[in-house]
Formats: sequence, C-alpha cells, structure tokens
Amino acid sequence: MYIKKSFDLKKLENKEWYHQRFDGCPMFLWFIADAEVRKEKRKPSGTEADVRVCFFDSGKADWYLDMKDVNRGAKVMIQKAKHNPKISKKMLADWRQDEEKFEDFFYKIFSKLNLQKMADDKLAALWNKFWNLCLKRQTSSSIIDHFALGTDVLIRDMLRKELKDKVTRETDFTKLFSIATAPVRQSFINKAEIDLLKIITGKSKEKLSDYQKRYYWIKNNYFLAQEISIDDFEKEIDAWHKSGKNLQEELTRIENTPKISKSDKDKFFKTNKVSPLLKTLLIISEDFTWWQDERKKSTLFTIDIGMKILKEISCRKGYIVDDLRYALAGEISFLIEDGKPTKLELQKRAKECVVVATREGNYIATGEKVSRIKKIICGEKDFSAIRDFRGLTASVGIARGRVKIVRSSTEIDKVEKGDILVAVMTRPDYVVAMKKAAAIVTNEGGITSHAAIISRELGIPCVIGTKIATEVLHDGDFVEVNANHGIVKILE
Repeated sequence: MYIKKSFDLKKLENKEWYHQRFDGCPMFLWFIADAEVRKEKRKPSGTEADVRVCFFDSGKADWYLDMKDVNRGAKVMIQKAKHNPKISKKMLADWRQDEEKFEDFFYKIFSKLNLQKMADDKLAALWNKFWNLCLKRQTSSSIIDHFALGTDVLIRDMLRKELKDKVTRETDFTKLFSIATAPVRQSFINKAEIDLLKIITGKSKEKLSDYQKRYYWIKNNYFLAQEISIDDFEKEIDAWHKSGKNLQEELTRIENTPKISKSDKDKFFKTNKVSPLLKTLLIISEDFTWWQDERKKSTLFTIDIGMKILKEISCRKGYIVDDLRYALAGEISFLIEDGKPTKLELQKRAKECVVVATREGNYIATGEKVSRIKKIICGEKDFSAIRDFRGLTASVGIARGRVKIVRSSTEIDKVEKGDILVAVMTRPDYVVAMKKAAAIVTNEGGITSHAAIISRELGIPCVIGTKIATEVLHDGDFVEVNANHGIVKILE
C-alpha cells in the first residue's frame, strides 16, 4: 500500500456519492477500502472500485462511494447474470478457500500465539500475514456492495412491472416484494442468539464458558474490540428471563424464520411467473445477502485480532493504542521498524481526518484540507423548508412518534419505546434500539439492507433510501411514517 503525498481534489468533483455511517477508524475500515479498489482475477473487470472516501471524527466514520463505481459494477453483474444464472454460486466458491483460511487463522492459529515473546521483526511479519489474509478475504466486497446498491431499484421496478396484473394495492406489492427479497439463511447474529436460547432452554448442553469462547467478539464494531465476558452473557440470559417471552417459542421462531422465508419464496416463484433475468437477480441478491453477512463476521474477527496486535505494539513503542487506530494497516510494519507515522501525526488524524483510497495509493489529509474535501463531497444545502419526503418501502405500516436520530451505537440508549428511529443506516449494534422503535427511517439502504431485513422481522414500518432524513429531521420532531406509500411527514 502506497501513501500519496498529494492528491488532485478535482478528481472528486461533480460526482454523485452514496453515504454510509459507521462507528469506525481508518485502521479497520481501510482493510475494506484497500480490498475494494484492488483488481484481481476473480473479480469481473469493472466490479472493483475506483475510489473510496471516508471522513473520521471522534470514533465516527462517514464513508462515501462514487455512484459511477456502483452503477458500473452493477451493470457488469447484470450482464454476467444474463449469460450465467449461477454466477453468484461460482463467486461464492471462488472465495471460499480464502474465507476458510481467515477463519482458521482466527480460531486455530492466532489464539495460540504469545505476542509478548515475539521479536519486533516476527511481530511485523505476523501483522503482514494477518493483513494479507484480510485483503484476500475482503476483495469480494466491492462486487457485493455495487450489486446491492446498484440493482435495488431495478429489481423493484422489474417486479412491479411483471406483477402488475396481480397487484392492485401498494401494500400487496410490498408484501410480495418482501417475500421475493427475504434472506433464506441464518445471520451470524441470529445463530448466536439461537445457541444462547438453546442453553437457556436446556436444548443444548454446551457450557456458557464454551459459548463465550465462540462468540466473545460479536459486539465489535469498526472502532472497538469489545470482549464479551461470561458475566455479560449471564446478564443477557437474565434479560431473556425477565422479557416475559416464551423462550421456547422465541427459539422456534428465530430458527424457523429462514425456512419460512424459503418456503414463501418457493411458493412465490410457483404462483408468479417472472422473467429468467429477474429470478436470477433475486437469487444473486439472496446469495450476496448471506455473503455480506459473512463479510461482517470476518470484519469483527479482524478487529479482535488487530486490536490485540496493536496493544502489543503500543506497549513496546510508546504509542497510545487509541491513536494507533488512525494508522493504516500498511503503515504498521514501518511504525514498528522506524516509528513512522509519528505519534504527533496520528494524534492529528485522531482529531479529524479524511482518507481517499485509489488503485494508485491512499491519500490522508488533516486540518483545513478536511473541510475543503468535505465541501466537495457534501456541498452546502438548506433543508429547513422541507416538511415531507419520500423513500423506498422496506416494511409496510403507518406509525407516529417522536424522532430520535442515532448517529452511533453510543446513542442507542436514547431511543425509547414508540420513538421513530432515524439514522443514516442501521447496524447490528442498533438492534436493541430498533426493537423499541415504532418505525425506522434511513438515509441510505436497499432491499437487502440491515434496516430492511430487521424491520420485516420485527413487523414495524420502515422507509429506507430517503437520502435526507437525518438532515431534515431533528430529535423531538413528531412525525408520521407512512411506509405503505414511502412517505415521512413532519406533523409538529
């Protein structure tokens, strides 16, 4: 990885950007950025990214994708789908070996290493091995993201057109749309919940200590490695007991959800004749939803391993471990060998920075240059006169409530029962708040987004892809979310 000393900012002008928001830092998001701009033989030409831009500030990350990249990648995949209906199955097989190597490194190799006894050169070599395993595991990321973000509207419009004779109401279409796009495999979050419920209900004889060894990493995010203790899991068990729910029924419901979704989808295809291309795109979307979930899991592994190595480096080299989060993965070997980037440089980045990834290398800016680049990316807009706006329906229904804008997992506790949760996008660590919400509204997201999937599971209204929700709305606004028609209206 090459760090560019300068970058022509004009290359960022006159672009349409897709915005995502995370709890994140350069170290752990830039594993993905480096992988996404990388060309390699398994990637169909054109599915890789040309550029990624991300602003970092106080543990928050605003990530921007160039829609030119997204649309080009989606177009390539659509053409591939026309000629090979099993293209997604082939891609899953092409990457499987690298995915298994990375999981073996996490579970079987790294846990047995004694970092404190390693010489500096051995520690640097370990980091480089870890980094290369991550890159190979993540190189599929741009394919997944570009297809998901670039075909959502196409799939919806194709489905609407092909079912026009069978659908008379918008709510009917949304239900069919939900069936056609529902995941049919368990997410790793649900697998963990199932395994815990089996312990609670006596369906499994696994010890909680063994469960903790398998899932201690599950609440990591792109900024923090949070090792969940046995005591933490015992508190989760206590919360389940106090929930008032029939835990056996809850276990059965979670276990059966993918099976029911698959059964409903099979019935859908039998009773609704859709074009071969649309069916293929829906199958690719289904496969990529699962692949994306596997990518999320591997990212949580990455953060666990990365932070453990960074802590060892901080002890040896006198860096503050929080500052090391603002180095890029490719800088770590240099940092171990000759102390660059310096502590002062990392502290500047930690205050505020922007990173631009291209195939020619990465550019990092701090200080006033951050504002200049932000103005190019975001522009200056006035949303004060807007009283209602539209998005895509992810889950039907109508709800009214007070807005709570969530910009980070650190803010989920402010959401109370009956509130309207508003976010740029939702993440797995938002689920606690999502379960309390009367409805969900997001700036971004598509038919396979986290918000879409969870809102359908919860049976609450959800409007996604509004682009402007977090800019127009404020905490305390009283709004109506009419997800039947994809409209959000400010009432007071």
